Amino acid sequence: MPYQLDVIQGDWPAEELGKGVDGLLAESMVLTLATAGPEHGPHANLCFYAFDDDLVLYFVSERSTRHSLHLAEQARAAATVFLPPPAFGEQLRGVQLTGRAGEAWGRHAEAALAAYQGRYPGFAQDPQVRAQFLAGGGAAALYRFEVEELTAVDEPHFGRRNYLRATVRR
Repeated sequence: MPYQLDVIQGDWPAEELGKGVDGLLAESMVLTLATAGPEHGPHANLCFYAFDDDLVLYFVSERSTRHSLHLAEQARAAATVFLPPPAFGEQLRGVQLTGRAGEAWGRHAEAALAAYQGRYPGFAQDPQVRAQFLAGGGAAALYRFEVEELTAVDEPHFGRRNYLRATVRR
């Protein structure tokens, strides 16, 4: 875990919080991404994601989608990842993320592709498709979400309604 967390709310060791966040991200495959733009207002969408050891999340999207257009205008986003609770109001587990997001280019595109293929081995196996993603051509693109701040709740691990907030240092 090359990134470090500075806990700004809650009484939990940063290293334990980081392990908890990594575990939550590993157990889920879909995040809800929230963006906003001047023309169309707020928007939320679901997307499959991968992540790396530096707490950067990656996703693939069509450039024509509302959230992609928003990110082209303003590279800020929020996301949430959660696991379904076993019963209403019990054992909540999830993380809310804020940070910078946008299309991945150059070495960032290579990192995005490696992370995505690590999680979804069948993705972009065709050499032409792979080259298209790395060159930034085509209708779909690789995106990166660099987490700057997070709020985590993991009731089985951190206790009931113990919301832990932290900033991310790299």
